[in-house]
Amino acid sequence: MKRILVAILLLSGHCSGQNLKNFYNGSIQLFYEEHGNGPAVYILTGGPGAPPEDPSHRIIDSLKSFYTCVLLHQRGTGKSRNIPVNEKTINIGSYIQDIELLRKKRNDKNIIVLGISWGGLLAMNYAALYPQYVSNLILICSAPPSYKLWDILFDNQHVRRSIVELDSMQALKKIFSVKTDRELDSLKRIDPSNSEVIAFKKFIAIHIRAMHYDRMKLSGDFDEFFTNFNFQLIPFIDKEIIETKWDITANLKKINVPALIIYGRQDDQGESTFYLQKECLRKSKMHVIEKCGHLIWEDQPDEFYKALMHYLTGNIKQNDD
Repeated sequence: MKRILVAILLLSGHCSGQNLKNFYNGSIQLFYEEHGNGPAVYILTGGPGAPPEDPSHRIIDSLKSFYTCVLLHQRGTGKSRNIPVNEKTINIGSYIQDIELLRKKRNDKNIIVLGISWGGLLAMNYAALYPQYVSNLILICSAPPSYKLWDILFDNQHVRRSIVELDSMQALKKIFSVKTDRELDSLKRIDPSNSEVIAFKKFIAIHIRAMHYDRMKLSGDFDEFFTNFNFQLIPFIDKEIIETKWDITANLKKINVPALIIYGRQDDQGESTFYLQKECLRKSKMHVIEKCGHLIWEDQPDEFYKALMHYLTGNIKQNDD
């Protein structure tokens, strides 16, 4: 399984997530949320398979006074979870097509695309294919734009774990590895007290801790995150990226889209990932957060939200001038 301002923003009530609408890509029904007023910001969350609300609802609470925040429940997640999961449905091209169909449904002429981790990969890919519709690109601890850096993430995750953690993960994996990803995903929602589910949950907890700067930190809502994460999507994307040698660096170098790249200095993606993004996106700005891992909204929330709001409110001012 390889896989504010700030004080006010953090104390504000989270989005209810009730502003749900839907559209279709062929026979697949997909859902999205709309919050706020102003220019459209499309939010693409991580994973693939992460619950759409984490950390998107906190980001939406920060932005909805200035922007219309459009949160796509990506295929296989959230309200869009119940779809067939196979190579025909879970692939980068289908995810990008979903975004474009959503833009057409909303009739947005220009959008800001904000991608988090795996969502950053989608955001870059969408901007490379449809630069005429993207006014700004925001990459938050984003995955790399090329397969060439894909395995660096797994190497970095490995080296951050102690021998005890690695041994523990191997022992735990022996307990749940007899189950397929599909079986585990079903079982953890039906029978959370099952011994294989408990072992899988402990395995994921070790994995998530290694993504923080503070290795003792684990999100307070980890139980809900674990239950709602659709882990069966990940192997399909891993396989596609490696086998097809997925690489959009050449296309990114051709576009003229302004971009903000935010990442933590100790992100397990590795700084080579973010410098490659910077190299490809010639109109990009970079904001590095010190003493910070991959989950920057948990490690250093004050600086993260401050940097994000500074960039986006500055963008509003430029548009008004």
